[in-house]
Amino acid sequence: MTGLHPRGVLDAPPSSALQSGVVAAIDAVARRNPSSLALVSPADSITYGELAVAARNRGAALRRAHSRDRVPLAVLADGSVDAVTSVLAVLASGHPLFAVDAELPDVLRAHACAAVGAVPAASVTFDARRDAVVDHEGVWWESPAWDQGLTEAGRPTALDAWRPALVALGPGTTGRVTVTHEELAASVSDLAVRAGLAPGTLFDLSHPSASVAGLVGLLAGLVTGCTVSAPGRGFPAAV
Repeated sequence: MTGLHPRGVLDAPPSSALQSGVVAAIDAVARRNPSSLALVSPADSITYGELAVAARNRGAALRRAHSRDRVPLAVLADGSVDAVTSVLAVLASGHPLFAVDAELPDVLRAHACAAVGAVPAASVTFDARRDAVVDHEGVWWESPAWDQGLTEAGRPTALDAWRPALVALGPGTTGRVTVTHEELAASVSDLAVRAGLAPGTLFDLSHPSASVAGLVGLLAGLVTGCTVSAPGRGFPAAV
């Protein structure tokens, strides 16, 4: 089972589709505490069981919809439960994530996506509460639907940890910063340890930034089983 190593290092996932360790760590939290609140926003909330199943289903759908390309997938990040689900779905899909600031006007969103070579993630939605069966005493995640999301793209190789996990706008001639799955997992784990995050703790993202740091903070709360309090619009987003 994947989780945080005592020294703060994310254990390797047992099997997945080119995913980062953070996705597998969130899955592990969902297995242990499916009914625990994962995220609360001004408009909605979701448990770990619901979030894990919804992200897996959406990630599998994204792999099918974008099977012919390996470009970054853009997600509009507005701090909602749906947006966070999409963030995890892209990470689980094996595609690099590009989180777009929800407060940007349409023309700037398009310009930002073009600058990093991202395309909008296919519009695929699921009713998370319908899909998540959290009352079956710890067996719901062993269903065929759950396993399909884990295995349909095969087991990861030794190089998968160094595939791009997310991209962001940055300085330089390329205008693009790339963060690998290994780098993302290390940053998330380091923040979780330094902040002393623990299961059930309310982790308030009261000062989200339009940067990779906002995404790292969100994931650090989720991999440790915290209840993440999202302030609303504008997190996490591109640099």
